[in-house]
Amino acid sequence: MKRIFVILFTLIALGAQAAPGITTVILVRHAEKATEPANNPPLTAEGQERAKELARILGNSGITAIFSTNLARTRQTAAPIAKALSIQPAVSAPAATYARDIANRIRSTHAGKTVLVVGHTNTTRDVIAALGVANPPTISEEEYDNLFIVTLAEGSEPRLLALKY
Repeated sequence: MKRIFVILFTLIALGAQAAPGITTVILVRHAEKATEPANNPPLTAEGQERAKELARILGNSGITAIFSTNLARTRQTAAPIAKALSIQPAVSAPAATYARDIANRIRSTHAGKTVLVVGHTNTTRDVIAALGVANPPTISEEEYDNLFIVTLAEGSEPRLLALKY
């Protein structure tokens, strides 16, 4: 299984380098969260391990920018990969225009690059839709292992690849 991820991400990274007009957007929901405090819970120990695994899996994928909401669980999920890549995540509140704003920033500032977006069940789906994917997948409250890759190429419809990690 690990070998499949290495091969997949190597191909994505090589494809992005060979075709500079392709933007690769990797999206994940935050890792497992604690139940307390109810309004802004941190990651559980299991969630912290998942965040480390995400960093291991994505470490060589060519990420040049990381976006996260301002809540503890998303910032903590992004932290290991941000530290490994020496990238300061762009953090913003999940407001009404969040998905559109993130999609616009990716298109305008990170075109031709690979970016990571760490969100929630709703914001992840909303960003996928804002990137132009019709019928984005629904993420249940019990799912923490989804990894979505949206590729954007001028003149083509956005493509979505849905994986588990």
